[in-house]
Amino acid sequence: MAARGGRPRVLIVVSSGFPEEQLDEIRKSTPGAELVAATDDTVTDLAVEIDALIGCPRRAFTAELLVRAGESLRWVHGSGAGVEEFLIPEFVNSEITFTNGKVIQGPEVSDHAMALLLALARNLHLVIRGESPKAMPRPIELRGKNALVVGLGGVGLLIAEKASAFGMNVSGVDHGNLPPMLSFLEQVYRPEDLDKALPGADAVLVAAPRTEITRGIFGAEQFKLMKRSAYFVNVSRGALVKTDDLTEALRQGLIAGAGLDVTDPEPLPDDHPLRGFSNVIVSPHIAGLSEHNRRRAFDLIKTNIDQFVRGLPLVNTVDKKLGY
Repeated sequence: MAARGGRPRVLIVVSSGFPEEQLDEIRKSTPGAELVAATDDTVTDLAVEIDALIGCPRRAFTAELLVRAGESLRWVHGSGAGVEEFLIPEFVNSEITFTNGKVIQGPEVSDHAMALLLALARNLHLVIRGESPKAMPRPIELRGKNALVVGLGGVGLLIAEKASAFGMNVSGVDHGNLPPMLSFLEQVYRPEDLDKALPGADAVLVAAPRTEITRGIFGAEQFKLMKRSAYFVNVSRGALVKTDDLTEALRQGLIAGAGLDVTDPEPLPDDHPLRGFSNVIVSPHIAGLSEHNRRRAFDLIKTNIDQFVRGLPLVNTVDKKLGY
């Protein structure tokens, strides 16, 4: 029920490919909500006395917008998995519920993480460049190797599951109280024990959120602890890695290679030193894309609007103070 009585007013930003037929689908399935369509350019003007805001572009999510929305605003949904740019003080310190697209991007992001690892292990990036097999490192098998997944959320658990399916021995690093009682997970380390877990890993796959705690957790000391034969894969946020330290570790041969879908800075400049290494693969932050990701995102929004209208708990809530 809307704070001021009547139907809740839900403002949906449609600029990122939200087709009209999907809006009609929500209108038909949830007649108890008043849906208002906005674009990136009109969201601030239309955000007056709304009850919910869905898909707001991060550049438009400001203190001014929150003031315009008024005290009736009770729910904000960010379509992506990243939340850091939404966490302005006025929002973090409010009672407004925040949801996002975490978990639902797990299938494609975990696929991408494994694709980067497999490409490095099998020299596929070098084959694509047309290099001679005689000049390449000998490919390695994943079977029997040790994978360390940093961050066991909706993405990390799927990475762990897929790495296990390739015959890898999988451990994880996570802040939660997740016991290693899953068939594909042998051990879970606390974040403060990351350095203890790194020396045994043949592949380190990063799927942790960016928070003030995780920023820069991979630096010179961490790369020195890793095996020289180990691969480093990051599909979460570039800011978790000190880019200069990673570059130096690769230059010194402290690790075997890196697969990066995210970088800091992003996009990575064409002339950045990381692009000059033959054992580095950089993809342009595309791990979250697939033929199904938009439909899953829409289904989540549709479900949550129905939950919101009926006064039920929302799916994929974010702890604004923790940042995930």
